[in-house]
Amino acid sequence: MGDRLAILHIEDNEADFLLVERELKRSGIDFRCRWVDNREAMLAALEEGGWDIVLSDYAVPGIYFPENLAYLKRRWPTLPVILISGTIGEAKGGVMVKLGADAFVPKNYLADLVPAIRRQLGLAEGTP
Repeated sequence: MGDRLAILHIEDNEADFLLVERELKRSGIDFRCRWVDNREAMLAALEEGGWDIVLSDYAVPGIYFPENLAYLKRRWPTLPVILISGTIGEAKGGVMVKLGADAFVPKNYLADLVPAIRRQLGLAEGTP
């Protein structure tokens, strides 16, 4: 990981992307975030490399999250993937964690996102 946290965010809704970005900015984390909203853009961004973490919505047209998660974990096994969703509940989020997602954060609890990122990357609480 470089000085700036490199985040790839897979999300089809711009308003939700902006909500997540605002939560990250409020945390004081130094980051750059790339938004992709389809499979082709996601694959191109992943091949460019340099990502520290992936944030992904569950319901993105053309991207079936369980299959995409399996692909990510097979191709980049150490790249943390955090599922952020407002359409699935805690139970299904837990299933996705059992399938390999590193964390699940409901969209209505975005305050849990930065602590989840810090845990996955081993960052101290005060680390920008």
